Amino acid sequence: MSRGAASGMKFALGHPLVTLDDVDVRLWGRTLLAGVTFDLREGESWAVFGGNGAGKSTLLRLLRGDLWPHPASRGRRLFHLDGATSESPIGARERIALVSAEAQDLYLRRDLDVRVEDVVRSGFTDAIWPGDLLPAHAERAVDRVMGSLGVGELRRRSLLEISTGEARRVLLARALAPGPRALLLDEFVNGLDAASREIVLRAVSELARGGTATLLATHRPEEVIPEARRAAILEGGRIVRIGPRDEVEAAWRGERPGAPSPLPANLLRTAPDPVFALRGDVLVEGRLVLRDLKWRMRPGEGWVVRGPNGAGKSTFLRLLLGEEHLAPGGTISRLDLGPSPDVRDIRARVGLVAPDLQARHRADAAGLEVVLSGFAGSIGLGEEMSGEQRDAARACLSAVGALHLADRSIQSISYGEMRRLLFARALVTDPDVLLLDEPFSGLEPRSRAAAMDLVDRLVREGRSVVLVTHHDDEVVSSLTHELLLRGGRVERAGPRATPPPPPTPAGGTGGPWCGSG
Repeated sequence: MSRGAASGMKFALGHPLVTLDDVDVRLWGRTLLAGVTFDLREGESWAVFGGNGAGKSTLLRLLRGDLWPHPASRGRRLFHLDGATSESPIGARERIALVSAEAQDLYLRRDLDVRVEDVVRSGFTDAIWPGDLLPAHAERAVDRVMGSLGVGELRRRSLLEISTGEARRVLLARALAPGPRALLLDEFVNGLDAASREIVLRAVSELARGGTATLLATHRPEEVIPEARRAAILEGGRIVRIGPRDEVEAAWRGERPGAPSPLPANLLRTAPDPVFALRGDVLVEGRLVLRDLKWRMRPGEGWVVRGPNGAGKSTFLRLLLGEEHLAPGGTISRLDLGPSPDVRDIRARVGLVAPDLQARHRADAAGLEVVLSGFAGSIGLGEEMSGEQRDAARACLSAVGALHLADRSIQSISYGEMRRLLFARALVTDPDVLLLDEPFSGLEPRSRAAAMDLVDRLVREGRSVVLVTHHDDEVVSSLTHELLLRGGRVERAGPRATPPPPPTPAGGTGGPWCGSG
């Protein structure tokens, strides 16, 4: 039986790979894990559930050796590989692969222009950049894994050029190519369309059936491979339940979100008609990404944008935001800003939540600073903010349930908690329109339900919203229209097949919805 098991059941276990015995992790003046006891054994597959900030990512980094136990821990961590036992992760980290959203963010944050094939090759050296030429058997492994995950055709492209979902498959190929003894996956299917999720989950299942230990940290039990027969729940940095997956998963699914918090006084926008109107093609670095676009959005409409990875969804949002441009001959209008608006003027009227935005903030920035940066549409603060702006930022943090993150460094918070900060940042200027690119990715069920409720209420009260998602259960009910992109073309654009409920009349005091001035 795994250490600390609460169910009282025993399992036939393989040889231990990593053992944690009463271990603490403390960083940035906070205890992230406390008294954790856990064994990862050869051939076992696990699921780890927990809310945002519960400690799932920290647990995976501790198991791999990316983090050290706190020196004052009562117990210790041991690695057991090749007949030797050691407290040092040297030699172990290369045998234990980790795939996470943070790993992908590292390339974006540093603007690392690395070809896809080189990213996969770098898995053999556990480095960002590949080293010397690989031996023939390693090159064959690179080709085989890239082909099986459907990223072979991307091999000459930069990781910075491809979609979030495509990049996630590339990082999985990087992890699998060297043939790891253990595979740790941290919300690794975030950003993947349904077909891509099936491909990667099948690849992980095959690896698990072949005897590789796997551990998946997720908020979605449906994304756990069937081979994962054991599970744990983390709360507040502690393992509070551990045992057979069906029992633990039932306990996790049994947690239900509470009643939504009341929405602060709102402002029913009277945005220009149309909000957006465009016609033409989009070229990105000379490559045709979107073609024959013809689309119009009117005030108060809510659009869901769907399509497989690489269809052009994120490029479409960047076009609306003014970060991409139509090819010569195309026309676009954004709000009432004229034919060639400054991108700063667009950002003042449009709120954005996007994965690449999450990756670009400085690791030492405080939560309040992230939200305040929304006033300038910038990364970081270039000027001192007024007391009124700080009050507005705190009001928006409170509205998304993240006021406790105001003074926290973002390097000390979870991926899902960072997503809440981006919601507050997007809303702080009381924008005419919200552009939401996979906005619920990384949120545990309670936070996801609360965020979806927030978006739903904003649409019902007249806010214009464009939401990109790969998950059917993330399509907010009040979204009125659907845009389907495939292969860079509009396959369908118009009212959703199932009409949403009628809008709720706007109420409140008529002031900005979360206190912006």
